[in-house]
Amino acid sequence: MKKVSTVLMSVTDKTGLVEFATQLKTVNPDLTIIASGGTAKTLKEARIDTLSISDYTNYPECFGGRVKTLHPMIAGGILFRRGLHDDEAKKLGIKPIDMVVCNLYDFEAAIGEGLEIDKLIEYLDIGGSTLIRAAVKNYTGVVVVVDPHDYPTIIDEMEVDGSVCLETRENLAVKAINLSADYEALLAEDFTERLKDEKTCRPLLVQGEKLRYGENPDQEAWVYKFHDQQGIAQADVLSGKKLSYNNYEDATIAYNAAQNLCNLTPFPGIAIIKHGGICGYATGTNLPRAFQLAWEGDIKSAFGSVIAINNPVTIELVPELEKKFIEVIIAPSFSDEFIEWAKETTPNLRLLRVPNGHKGKLIYKNISGGMLIQTNKDNFYPSGEDMFVHKMGNYGVVTKQKPPSSQHGLFQFAVTAVNFAKSNTIAIAREVKPNEYQLIGIGAGQPNRVDCLQLLAIPRAIENLKRENQGKENYDPREDLSKCVLASDGFFPFDDSIRYAAEMGLKYCIQPGGSKRDQTVIDAADECGICMIFTGIRNFSH
Repeated sequence: MKKVSTVLMSVTDKTGLVEFATQLKTVNPDLTIIASGGTAKTLKEARIDTLSISDYTNYPECFGGRVKTLHPMIAGGILFRRGLHDDEAKKLGIKPIDMVVCNLYDFEAAIGEGLEIDKLIEYLDIGGSTLIRAAVKNYTGVVVVVDPHDYPTIIDEMEVDGSVCLETRENLAVKAINLSADYEALLAEDFTERLKDEKTCRPLLVQGEKLRYGENPDQEAWVYKFHDQQGIAQADVLSGKKLSYNNYEDATIAYNAAQNLCNLTPFPGIAIIKHGGICGYATGTNLPRAFQLAWEGDIKSAFGSVIAINNPVTIELVPELEKKFIEVIIAPSFSDEFIEWAKETTPNLRLLRVPNGHKGKLIYKNISGGMLIQTNKDNFYPSGEDMFVHKMGNYGVVTKQKPPSSQHGLFQFAVTAVNFAKSNTIAIAREVKPNEYQLIGIGAGQPNRVDCLQLLAIPRAIENLKRENQGKENYDPREDLSKCVLASDGFFPFDDSIRYAAEMGLKYCIQPGGSKRDQTVIDAADECGICMIFTGIRNFSH
């Protein structure tokens, strides 16, 4: 490749600029640096020999700085094809520009400042975008640099013979054109909303990877990553085969469910997901105990599940995993001993390392002909004495019976569980020991809430309790159910579910409220001796 002899610099982000220019001059003492306005000023103050754009083109910057680099000597020097247009360039007095170092006005920061359109529009970069596009178009002859992080790599390469190889030019060109595309998308979204009062959305998805197949073997599928987020898509896969389409979906639900337990207790929390729904959910005073409680919530459905844990996973978990088929385990970290065990004994088990604390701002869902976008759920965690003493506005205790303060954590856990199953969701949770919470029954995905309660949640809870207490003569599960909390993701439109729950022994309920028949439901709860809390927040998941 040709030696880099002339460099054009025009940057908003001047991070590392002076050092880069100094190193370029060291590599090639005869190097010519051309720079625009503020960039030239910065370089000259550092005593780096620099030609301003106006001196190079013999034409002044004009119109308040709106026109600086838009000149044939600049655009032509970047765009003419080496070896094809050389004679024409020489005839026109246009010299080659071998490298363009450019980044754009920070339009996003300007939006954040709340500037009016007449001021904001001055942050719409014209010259910079033109330089980048021109350099990309002629990347075989021009090196385009838009990211200060690439400065060291370029210097290292140029130290050999003063040139930059084609592969590096290609990589830099790809980065540059994507920067340009992202910038244009940002401009388009903001100006369309301001000038036309119409919202547009161009989410940036990167690093697309083809999956083996989609939900079913006859469907093709890909996974992409949001460029500015962290989560399951960006996970470090430490062991096991590649994730499937369904694995990614279940892993996302599991991760989010486990993350919600971080705010409830410092002890390990575990979520078990199967086919998009939660089937095990628990906290425990240690990792094996949390796993036991979560698994026992639904030992049938847990087969072939995806599991998320919000604490580091160590070798102490191994006895709990033996003779259990699990597709994926997600955790903030895994010990070396555990990874080695997984690779040797369960080579298909995927281990995903994802740090705690990541939550996307928006949720995207495809529909026929379009897409739905919504903000993520702000999960409800009842706290404070007011929530558990009396009704305030649309939330609080609405019945004569009050919850004991010792059950605050259990109410929090129960209402968290309903976030991760399909509506209409009913969850039944208990506190086995202090800081050990367990989901023992859940009903979800039915057209009506009655079936979720009567046919799914309560029967599953009773099944789990009877299995735990088998051998006890005349065991009545209603005694244990009386210590559980029933949570609903939506309001109860009639009193039938409350009366049935009371018949089965349940005495505590937490639900959003908001029905026209709330008072009828409250009256039924009072009549049955049930304590009920309204959250004022619905938690549907369709």
